[in-house]
Amino acid sequence: MTEKNILDPKDIKKSFKKNTIKLILWGILLGICFVYLQRNPAEKISILGSYKTISQNIEVFFSNVFSDNGALLKQKYDLETYYETLISLAEDKGCIPDAIVTDLQDTYEKLLVESKKDLKFTLEKYIEKEMDFDYLLKQDCTTTKEELQAIDNAEPFNEEHFE
Repeated sequence: MTEKNILDPKDIKKSFKKNTIKLILWGILLGICFVYLQRNPAEKISILGSYKTISQNIEVFFSNVFSDNGALLKQKYDLETYYETLISLAEDKGCIPDAIVTDLQDTYEKLLVESKKDLKFTLEKYIEKEMDFDYLLKQDCTTTKEELQAIDNAEPFNEEHFE
């Protein structure tokens, strides 16, 4: 009963060929996945979106552990997602005045850069503004010309709303 401690050169060559074939097949599969993601942006966005959600959930968890603003941070992230949906809806609808779409985008950009320290004081104003936008966007496209003119002449969102 003697044990074979040294690998046979034939076994090494077989193993090398087998692993090389596996590497080539995995490379082809990876290339196919890459091409698929490039041709289907919705799939790419869903993958990237999940990473964003995971990182936000981790940040909320640590904010809950080390400070008291984790719930506000979670609410801010949910509000950001809803603003993205509203912007998409406003752009797709086609009958929403440009002033409202611009105001919506400006409000969203301000929300994105809002400091975590100020959330306690400013988040309610963003929620109120979101409800106003939501109401406007849920209206059908049969709004009268006078109503659209009144909306166009409405005051855009600015810092004075926070005072």
